[in-house]
Amino acid sequence: MNITRFLSFIALILLLSGCSLLEVKLDSQSTPLTTQELNIRLLTREYSAVFFKHVEETADDIATKNTDNDDVYTFAILWKIYAHEGLQQSAYQISPFAGLIDSWVFTRQMEMYFTSGDGNTLFGTEQTIAVNTSHQLAIEIEKLAKRVLKPQQFKQSRTFVNNFVTNHPFDSNSFARTPAFNDWLSYNKIDESEAITTIGTMPEALGDLSDRLSNLSSLSPKLLTWKAELLARNSQIDSEQLSRTLENINQSSLKFQDFVVNNPEYMKVLAAEMGKVLQPLLDDFDKKADTKLGVISQERLALEVMVERERIAIGEMVTVERANITKDLDVIAQNVVQRAIEQLTIMLSDILVYLILFSLVIFFAPFGLGFLMGKRYQRPVKIKQA
Repeated sequence: MNITRFLSFIALILLLSGCSLLEVKLDSQSTPLTTQELNIRLLTREYSAVFFKHVEETADDIATKNTDNDDVYTFAILWKIYAHEGLQQSAYQISPFAGLIDSWVFTRQMEMYFTSGDGNTLFGTEQTIAVNTSHQLAIEIEKLAKRVLKPQQFKQSRTFVNNFVTNHPFDSNSFARTPAFNDWLSYNKIDESEAITTIGTMPEALGDLSDRLSNLSSLSPKLLTWKAELLARNSQIDSEQLSRTLENINQSSLKFQDFVVNNPEYMKVLAAEMGKVLQPLLDDFDKKADTKLGVISQERLALEVMVERERIAIGEMVTVERANITKDLDVIAQNVVQRAIEQLTIMLSDILVYLILFSLVIFFAPFGLGFLMGKRYQRPVKIKQA
């Protein structure tokens, strides 16, 4: 009985260690971003914060110095709005390379627009400030690209960016962005199917989403404020006109209220007539609502039947698979136990043989040695007697 329990215990250990059905592997099937891609994403988004800060400060400086010049003041606010929106769309993309290339192109387009493009006189006497800021931002993004790209990648990308900016300049202060990433892929002979092979692991994807939401939550209030300021400054309605309009609305409301109070009979007749006109519409609405509710009820019942049928089918499938797995486990357990018994029997047989040999050596060796030694000593005695 003890041997049977011992063998069963051995079989259970072998079964648990060897059965592949009990192995649990967690694989998210996701490929992490490379170190280069992570660095590009992080540094590009850090650069976007620097870009937003410098553009906002420069535009505010220009607007403060031109409060009496409506055109320059308006252009300064528009610069803040369109520059922030454009770089946000460029930097916060799924592909880190796309974010870098599009941000680089956008910054260089803005620099060219203020330096030698259609916006080279946009801010009048304050044009130099905008030119210096955009030039400094272009230098910063190029330094960033040189840090995160390999030397050959950087040279090719810089050539591409310069050519793309020349062929696609900004033609207005709306900064209409032209995505450059697909052209960059073609320039570097990279297939579009290989451009984005992964969005990263789950923590990386969640971090990307968190960055996007954080940027959106901090940028949206500013954009709304600037747009409201722009609307208020360019509106043709002044405070006096607005006050007169509100006063007229208030007077009309008071007159209507006085008419209702002083003409109760007329209001009763009006209510009755409105009831007659609206009643058919209400009846038709009730009929259509009942019809739609009936259809929804039928669809709900059909859905319940389908769900129940699928549940039963899945339950039967699980039961069958469980039975098959149990049967396989029984067969495996029987085979393991049988092999363990066979091996143990062989081992016990070998042990018994060795025990017998050991016993023979221990018990019969002294007698044999004594017999041989006695026989050896008896020979000299016989010789002497002879």
